[in-house]
Amino acid sequence: PPRLGDHPGDRVAMDTSPVLRHLAASLPEGSDKTLAALLSEKGPRFVTAPDPTPLLDALAATDPGPQDGTPLHVLTYNVALLDRGYLLGLQRVRMPEVSARRAALPSRILKDDWDVVLLQEVWDWSDVVRISEAAEREGYVWFAGSKRRHKQHGLMILVRGTLIDGAQERTEGQYDHQRRIERWPGPNIKRGYLTWSFTHAPTGRRLRVATAHPQSWASWWRVRSLQARQLGIDLGSTPDDTIVVLGTDLNAGPYYPEDTFGEVDGEPVGEWWQNAAAWPVVQHYGGMVDVRVLGHDLGDVPTMHALPEWTPGWLKRPVNGDCAIVPPGVFTGTDCNSLYFASYGGQEYPARLDHLFLRAPEGTVGVAETSLVYEAPEELRSGRHELSDHYGVRAELRIQPAP
Repeated sequence: PPRLGDHPGDRVAMDTSPVLRHLAASLPEGSDKTLAALLSEKGPRFVTAPDPTPLLDALAATDPGPQDGTPLHVLTYNVALLDRGYLLGLQRVRMPEVSARRAALPSRILKDDWDVVLLQEVWDWSDVVRISEAAEREGYVWFAGSKRRHKQHGLMILVRGTLIDGAQERTEGQYDHQRRIERWPGPNIKRGYLTWSFTHAPTGRRLRVATAHPQSWASWWRVRSLQARQLGIDLGSTPDDTIVVLGTDLNAGPYYPEDTFGEVDGEPVGEWWQNAAAWPVVQHYGGMVDVRVLGHDLGDVPTMHALPEWTPGWLKRPVNGDCAIVPPGVFTGTDCNSLYFASYGGQEYPARLDHLFLRAPEGTVGVAETSLVYEAPEELRSGRHELSDHYGVRAELRIQPAP
């Protein structure tokens, strides 16, 4: 990507951009209110919570587009299959119930008749083989990047074979900015994204689908936001007549009420306000819109305010024992998911971390329906629990035929 400051999007005055205006409003008076400044190493810090309510209200009031046309059923899902040793086998990072879940996930997901499946955290090539074999039996084709790089980014795309026509282009990108410790001495993670372009056979429209998994942990907000910038610049360079669909575990929600929330090893977790930058950044550079809030009041901000105050009880019980007060259908990463609690209980802000973004020529795509999926625990061979520590996000898009 261009160096920070060299891309036109870096120099836009944030208070003039509907997508970025709420970030500008939370910066100190007199500070440089451009992304070139905000994302620099010594950039300004937010002094209040960046509140996207005006943006969300505007998107909720926006026409979601034509409701006729050909349906395209899309799923984005972080399947949490990390199970890897490092430091010569002296250390291991293993997600809860991974053996039972990796056995059940392929058939469970594919029975739901998706057209496009955008996966994150399919870390091992053996899981690629397992998923691809099940996918091919159901008529899908797949792309997981190169075998060498796949184990670093863990991404995979499945597309129903009958939907693909015309010339295809597949790309495998890795971010310039990385948390280097994740690769070494950590478990060989180097984050990135995959894209796949083709002609959508039923409509004749060009389609580019992408899956991505930026940096985790709030304190690494700057790396994550720069990764979102690189991803957005790449997708934003797609020809204007092409429909772009991005599914991602962004590791960031649109809004956080408090800058400090949670505790790790007895130390409070901070920088949540800065963490909120990634969500508008990817939309700004990519010219994309969040599918879940287009024409729909999802309630992002009220849902975050409904959370009880963090106390040490969160470390012992999900939401300090009060999951019933959390409005359903918004958070994709939450302690109310037993697997998420087992990994991150009391350490992370519950949030809408997983997103579907869309960029389409005007009048070509409508958003008919969106929701979360795979929320309920299921009977697996290791017991009754969720399929992943994240919930999936689905959308039914309606694509108009090409002229």
